[in-house]
Amino acid sequence: MSLRGQRGVSLVEIMVALVLGLVLSAGVIQIYVANKQAYRAADATSRIQENARFAMDALTRDIRMAGFIGCGDLDFITPNVVANNPPAGGLSASNAVRGYEYDGSSWTPAFNGTAPTGVVADTDVISISRGGDCGANLVGNMTTDNANIQINSGYSCNLQAGDVLLISDCVSADIFRATNVSSGSTTTISHSQAQNTDNFLSKAYNKDARVYRFSSADYYIRQNAAGEPALFVRENGTEPAADGDLVEGVENMQILYGEDTDVAFDGSANKYVPADAVGDWSRVVSVRISLLLRSAEDNVVSAPQTYTYNDSEVTSSDRHLRRVYTTTIGLRNRLP
Repeated sequence: MSLRGQRGVSLVEIMVALVLGLVLSAGVIQIYVANKQAYRAADATSRIQENARFAMDALTRDIRMAGFIGCGDLDFITPNVVANNPPAGGLSASNAVRGYEYDGSSWTPAFNGTAPTGVVADTDVISISRGGDCGANLVGNMTTDNANIQINSGYSCNLQAGDVLLISDCVSADIFRATNVSSGSTTTISHSQAQNTDNFLSKAYNKDARVYRFSSADYYIRQNAAGEPALFVRENGTEPAADGDLVEGVENMQILYGEDTDVAFDGSANKYVPADAVGDWSRVVSVRISLLLRSAEDNVVSAPQTYTYNDSEVTSSDRHLRRVYTTTIGLRNRLP
């Protein structure tokens, strides 16, 4: 009897092979989907952490320096404002840092100056006023209070005509606007009489004075050009463009202010309260900021996320990944 080679497979064998192939394919697809979802979650977490770090660094750097006027102290010196179109409220111990609660239609307390536009309802706004990071020494004494101001030509401040500037020593300070800035062996800043009808500056400053660019910044939450919530900063009253957000994905910002309520000021916060409960802004010594950030992509988590924010438990209506970040910042120029 001769042996015959196998010429084919039976229907049963084909069906078994198909079932095994489908099982293996389903397993491979399941592993791929799980790995892809894990990658998306890890990538979203990484991006949120990066955005949170950048946002906190920017806020911390600015808030920590609130009220900076060089070697002077706002508790003893109130800068004399002579600038045209001066910053709202000037600069004093009571407005170096200010906070606001916004409910979508009104501000508490009332906004000092013109409020930023597009602020998301039920988020907080914080305003910081100070001398800028870059400063330059005078190279000679001013002969009169309306004399040009000369500073080192090697400064890196890139001052321009029209800039609002702060000049100060350890005794006095003035906020003024430069009418012209010219560079040579020294940099010369000219300024014109404005607010004060008696004099240009409060005095003729000497070589121990320094000049800084005046900085006024409002931090708030608004939608960016893509329709996503983001952290914006308005500098010196200039509204940023919709695509000029500082950090994307910041959905909410809630702020508490540490107020020293001791009769004898010791620089330690006795309580943390929202802006509408601050009794004396000149006694705010620290700021506690809580940011809620979300992923740019939806469907990152498998189900709507439940999280705790601002002492409330919240369940989202979407599947964005969310994280809460909180930090407390001491005001260096308010501490003893």
